[in-house]
Amino acid sequence: MWFRRLVLLCCGLMAFGAVPALAVDTCAPATCAPSTCAPATCAVRTCAPVTCAPAPVTCQPAVQYVEKTVLCPTWVTEKRRVTVTECRPEQRTYTYTVCRQVPETQQVKRQYTVMVPEVHKRTETYTVCRPVWKQVQRECTVMVPHTETRQGTRRVCKLVPVQEMRTVCEDQGHWEERPVTTCCPPTPPTCAPAQAVTTCRVWVPKIVQKQVPVTCLKPQWVEEPCTYTVTVCRPEKRTYTVSVCAYEQVPMTREVCYTVCVPKVVERVEQVTVCKTVTEQKTATCTVMVPYQVEKEVEVQVCKMVPKTIRVPVCAPPTCCAVKHVRHLRRGC
Repeated sequence: MWFRRLVLLCCGLMAFGAVPALAVDTCAPATCAPSTCAPATCAVRTCAPVTCAPAPVTCQPAVQYVEKTVLCPTWVTEKRRVTVTECRPEQRTYTYTVCRQVPETQQVKRQYTVMVPEVHKRTETYTVCRPVWKQVQRECTVMVPHTETRQGTRRVCKLVPVQEMRTVCEDQGHWEERPVTTCCPPTPPTCAPAQAVTTCRVWVPKIVQKQVPVTCLKPQWVEEPCTYTVTVCRPEKRTYTVSVCAYEQVPMTREVCYTVCVPKVVERVEQVTVCKTVTEQKTATCTVMVPYQVEKEVEVQVCKMVPKTIRVPVCAPPTCCAVKHVRHLRRGC
């Protein structure tokens, strides 16, 4: 409803000359009728050519205003009484218990075990390995190298002459004598440079292409027989004498001294310091914050709706251009 009222208000202001121009979408065919009350121009998009056809339009009556009352939000500062919790300091005395360690020396008899070393002897039997050398015959296989001559083939790269035709460029030009103008040094009394004509020979080139036979050497792989020597190893059995060391075990006896630790119980008197706990009562003073409630007057920002009278223009009946403009707005152009 408010959008329709706004459209009608704009159309009425345009008809009475308050709005200088009207935006019209020409994507669809539309015509604009000029008003006899005030001139108006049409700003159009260039989607398609638009022509304004004259149409009989009568002048609309003057815009009427109606008074309406609206509520406007206004911030007002007010004073209100509130209850606030505050703290005040108070001196208080309390008693607490303190534990103190008092050292005390005592004599205590203690028994402990001491390890006393003692030397003992024992007889041990052990085995000794003695080396014994023997001559042993052994056989082994030895690879004996032999040289052999073998026949085979190999690939050899040879250069073979081949005759080909090549295109070469040959200069078949000739000499020509052409006149050339040269400047001579100035001579008195005119002191002006003189010109002399001389003849010089000039080579006139003439490039001619022709086919020339050329003999080229091209590589070619050829297989040919060859003789080569190969070393081949053949197995042979041989006998040789080796000295082998064999070990014999011989039992032997010996006396060994060893030390053994024997435990013994010993008693002695020691002085031990023991700490005893002694309690004491002490008094201390401290400051405590005690809360209490107080009523205070504070300033508070309050938003109030204040009535206000405004003048609102009332739109006259819509004209042809206004109706078309409303249609374009509804279509979204």
